[in-house]
Amino acid sequence: MILSSTVYSTLLSIIRKDGRGKSLSVDEYNLIAPIISQQIFDDMYRKFEESIENSDDLGQFKVFNRSISLTATTGNTASIGTLPSDYEHIIGRPKTISGSTIRWLDVVSTKEHAWRADDYLTQATTINPTCIIGGEDTSGNMYIRVNPYTITTIYLDYLRTPDTPFLDYYVNDTTLRYTYISANINQTIPSGSTYRTDLAGVIIVASQTVNWEYDMSDLDLIISKFLNYLGIQLRDEVLLQTGILNEQKS
Repeated sequence: MILSSTVYSTLLSIIRKDGRGKSLSVDEYNLIAPIISQQIFDDMYRKFEESIENSDDLGQFKVFNRSISLTATTGNTASIGTLPSDYEHIIGRPKTISGSTIRWLDVVSTKEHAWRADDYLTQATTINPTCIIGGEDTSGNMYIRVNPYTITTIYLDYLRTPDTPFLDYYVNDTTLRYTYISANINQTIPSGSTYRTDLAGVIIVASQTVNWEYDMSDLDLIISKFLNYLGIQLRDEVLLQTGILNEQKS
């Protein structure tokens, strides 16, 4: 885990060396951080489990044996379940469990499903079930469709999405000094200070800070991607090239 305040402070330190002072506000950092976090996750996933090192990098995002309840669709064309809201990528194959018997589902494309269903010898059965991932509910959660429709529960291994990094804070009204709020605490905002959302006075707020889920060894990569992004935003070729070179080294 890397503290959000550590990432932001490191970025400010590097940017100040470029003579830009506080050219990245906390609010700007909070807008960019989710983009950088997802970029790093996507980069790691491209080489997922090509080596034990890469498997370790994403190990904290693995979820095992998540139970998914299924309901038969109209016309019994399949049984359908909603994937978890933090679902990102499937790993391995889903399974059904009946007593001590485990049946593994083949994850197929829509086209392959149609070809299989058209031939009695390759149609899905309780012994050789299949599934398709696709479609979503009104909340944006993805569906999984399982054949045959008589299956009511499956178990899924998947990679979840990283938590969205965020840095909460309040500001001293006189000195304009920022105080970063730690994660998972109730913070008292002292008199003479203003909370991030413009609340003032002595109040207690639940911290919204979310730290980065990556290891400290990934800090250099996070900083490099920020510099790359900021180089584009600031139209500074030197800053941009620095970010690109550091990212390549990482």
